[in-house]
Amino acid sequence: MSQDECGEETGPLLRSRFMESEEARWLSLQRLPGERLADAAERTVREAIRGGSLRPGVKLPSSRTLAVQLGVSRGVITEAYEQLAAQGYLVSRPKAAPVVADAPRPMPRPAPRRERPGRVRFDFTATTPDVSQFPVRQWAASLATAARSIPVSAYDYGDPRGSEKFREVLAGHLGRTRGVVADPERILGVHGTAQGIDLLLRTLRAAGAQRVGVEDPSLPSQINRVTAHGLAARPIPIDGDGLLVDGLDVDAVLVTPAHQFPTGVVLSGERRRALLDWAKGAGGLVLEDDYDAEFRYDRQPVRALQGLDPEHVAYLGTTSKTLAPALRLGWVVLPAHHMPEAQRIRNLMDVCPPAVEQQALAMMIERGDYDRHVRRARKAYRRRREQLIAALAERLPDLQVEGIAAGMHLLLRLPADLDDAAIAARALDKGVQVAPLSQFSHSGHPGHRRYPGYPRYPGYPGYPGSGLVLGYGRITERDMDPAVAALATAIRA
Repeated sequence: MSQDECGEETGPLLRSRFMESEEARWLSLQRLPGERLADAAERTVREAIRGGSLRPGVKLPSSRTLAVQLGVSRGVITEAYEQLAAQGYLVSRPKAAPVVADAPRPMPRPAPRRERPGRVRFDFTATTPDVSQFPVRQWAASLATAARSIPVSAYDYGDPRGSEKFREVLAGHLGRTRGVVADPERILGVHGTAQGIDLLLRTLRAAGAQRVGVEDPSLPSQINRVTAHGLAARPIPIDGDGLLVDGLDVDAVLVTPAHQFPTGVVLSGERRRALLDWAKGAGGLVLEDDYDAEFRYDRQPVRALQGLDPEHVAYLGTTSKTLAPALRLGWVVLPAHHMPEAQRIRNLMDVCPPAVEQQALAMMIERGDYDRHVRRARKAYRRRREQLIAALAERLPDLQVEGIAAGMHLLLRLPADLDDAAIAARALDKGVQVAPLSQFSHSGHPGHRRYPGYPRYPGYPGYPGSGLVLGYGRITERDMDPAVAALATAIRA
């Protein structure tokens, strides 16, 4: 450090003292030929604003700080700021750093968006829970306790499988509630079922698999995930007893046996045995997506397939339906011979799952908070389902409701000659969001245009028929009757 004749500090200490702001530290000054310093500084900031790097509301460095940063006098920056304020790019405030104004500037043209005909008043989306039921107080308490109680080492990069405590508690919970044979050493924590499926597909591809069977109908994303890894997707039809197992010619099959989405059927006992026999005989792998088995309203849900054959079934679970999708907490229970490769791939994907959140969930399970929340949510969804069925019986008595008493959706079957996609579009015009059953078909309508290799089964046309998939996670009991009334108007139009 040194001092000039007036006693003012100069040198490195002066620079560090005035560089308290982190805003726009990346700005640098490059003068054009013949350009004044003040003009160059003005142009530099203006281009950053017009280009979108400095967005409206961003606080810029003080004139003194930016002058030190750019290696110019404070007067240069003061002049530049004054010019930018006069042009409407900055908002100047007495004794305060300027702020970027909401000035018009050229921006990349956004992609065209499909405008909805009107505001959605009633949302029958079938894949989402009622997040307003999320147990905020219990989760916040568990999260805070977990953050305080875990050792400091837990904040470092951890086990790709997840924390040992989480896996031990989860193993006991899955065995108690779903009959899963869950050795903690064979559990992998993941960010929801989507990442779990992705992990399993990568593992299968590494093992030499080529073809994966997917339920038809099912979520379109299932086909997309399979093909994204260079695997061939084979849609397998669904009937009243679930997946048609006869003639399977795949290396693995992804199923929702406890509550098929979107038809709502349960894989029958005969089909369950046939599917496990196929896996044993062909050396195939069953990917069991147990996405909402906690919500069965008329009886106990069927036991998880994994509990009957842990070496040929990979079990997927999640809190996305029981708690909230935003938590991104899920798990995969794998056969022993797939575990080393799956663990290697899990590490490559994002190193390890979040330790604090896993610990918080383990605490909620141990304290009974998780089970109590599930029981409350189960009662709420059961009431909504019963109310929805009663409203449909009153407004649309000629239409059949299909699917077991479970989950957060049901299937309203329409006459075969009705275009369910057109009805869904008319419903949207009336403010009702609903998905047509045909949206989930992989076979192509009509016939098998989309997948030429799709097998034909006796008595099965290759198309799931016409219907509407009605979810009740986003429809309150108060809105159920007017929602169904609006839907009925769209169907009869």
